Amino acid sequence: MNVSSINNNKYLKSNSIECKQNFKGGSFLDIATKGLQMCDKYPMIGVAVTDSVATDVPRTIFDLVKTGVPAAMETMRREFSGLFVNCLMPSFVVLGVVKLLNNLTIAKTFKGVDMSSSWADSASIDKFVAFFKESIDHTSDVTTKGEIKTYFNKILTSLNGRDGDKWVRFSDVIDNQRLDSITETLTNLVFNAGSDRKTRNTILSGVAGAITDLTHAGEILSFDNLNHKQFGSNISELLRDSVDVASKFMNKSVRTDLGNFSAQAKKLINQKSLLGLGIIIPLAMSVQSINRAITRHKYKQKGAPIYKDFGKENTYQEMNSAQKAGFFSKKLLAAGAMVSLALLSMMKKPSLSMFQFKGMFPTLDQCRWIATATFVSRIFASEDPNELRESTVRDMASFAGLYFLGDYAGKAAASLIEKVKPDVKLLNRLGDSGKSASSFTKAIDWVKNTTLKSFDEVLPKDKNMRSICQLVSLGFSIISLGVLLPAYNRRVTEKKVALQKQLEAEKQQNLNSQSKRFIIELQNEPVLGDDGVYSIVAQDCFK
Repeated sequence: MNVSSINNNKYLKSNSIECKQNFKGGSFLDIATKGLQMCDKYPMIGVAVTDSVATDVPRTIFDLVKTGVPAAMETMRREFSGLFVNCLMPSFVVLGVVKLLNNLTIAKTFKGVDMSSSWADSASIDKFVAFFKESIDHTSDVTTKGEIKTYFNKILTSLNGRDGDKWVRFSDVIDNQRLDSITETLTNLVFNAGSDRKTRNTILSGVAGAITDLTHAGEILSFDNLNHKQFGSNISELLRDSVDVASKFMNKSVRTDLGNFSAQAKKLINQKSLLGLGIIIPLAMSVQSINRAITRHKYKQKGAPIYKDFGKENTYQEMNSAQKAGFFSKKLLAAGAMVSLALLSMMKKPSLSMFQFKGMFPTLDQCRWIATATFVSRIFASEDPNELRESTVRDMASFAGLYFLGDYAGKAAASLIEKVKPDVKLLNRLGDSGKSASSFTKAIDWVKNTTLKSFDEVLPKDKNMRSICQLVSLGFSIISLGVLLPAYNRRVTEKKVALQKQLEAEKQQNLNSQSKRFIIELQNEPVLGDDGVYSIVAQDCFK
């Protein structure tokens, strides 16, 4: 069977047919499901749409209506540049970095091997090399189709996936005929290296969809049949990387020195990831300073454009040395709170694997680190206490909403749906808290070990229910982060500004009263006249 035969394979074709049949309706929920599935399939599109709809656009509109053009323009630059630099740019930077590193490292030892377009992480390299070692025929020095097919067979038959509350052994669900068809297709991809990327991606997507249709498990995987230690990739990433690394096994020098290849490949992965983040994080941290410099240049005015009179009158006041020292201490406290929130959200010890790229879109852990650096830099770029408070509240809430609270809203909707409709399965549960566990233990288990199934994992009849969960999550982010949060921040700032103006007015009034009394007292002082007699000269100096 050649590569193009995937289009005629009844097992791999059934996935797309079933989906098309499911979406013949034209209701709002059907249309929303199609759009959300697209976002789920292409993470870059998903994060761009979600971030734009939930925060970037509503915050810009709010500042335009509530505060004015200067605030809206700076908000727009801040929010959209954050999306681009934090989420969309990193992997393109890494692609440029690894092109150079590949030629300086692994290509020197293994001629013709190009790892610059590979997204496999260290754990995947170890696993694939181990499976290939088990598949290799040591009497031959050329990699054959039989070896590669055995390699894919070992991968798939060793896999387990989480479906709801149970682990599913792929070998128990995928029969031999289907397994042979899938491994043949993947093998042909390796031996047809000249096929264009679009065709390869289409085929891999079809295979991943077919496997997920059979197992209903594609996001949480394990090769460990005893303790079920979770593998770090989903089924789509696993297939993509297993094919990519298998193509390297075709190189004779790699085949004969797998240990060295594995070591150098993992070294390259760490180098490209750390160097890439080393470039992107300082860039992300500089964006708000550049943004503020643009505002300052345009309006010839220092300070934050969070006030209604910004651009109309210059009310910015320079701090003295003592005020600057106190203000900097407040920045340190705010930055510490931001970092603490980020570490808490990860719920695990930092490790080198957290920094490794696994695709064109940064991993959730990488996004957290980049976002933390970005938000801390915004704290230190604040120019007065009001801006510091707004930045701290806004960005800590944004971090919480984007990286776990929005997810909790979606999971809560799924939990409610499953309770009302027991035949609908929308969640994967890894926890082991039993019915006798305390409410606190169950809550922690729900937070840490419960995840929404992907659209591919749920049954066709449940896809619209899965869309409702996603819409709840998106709605929560829009209302909390895009509407309520900026409204709260601006209301507090306006109250503080009004109070400050009132205090200044009262202070000025007191000064005027004191001056008035002083002048009157002077005018009523006894005066020695020409005749040597003291007299009182009362004058109304304020007529």
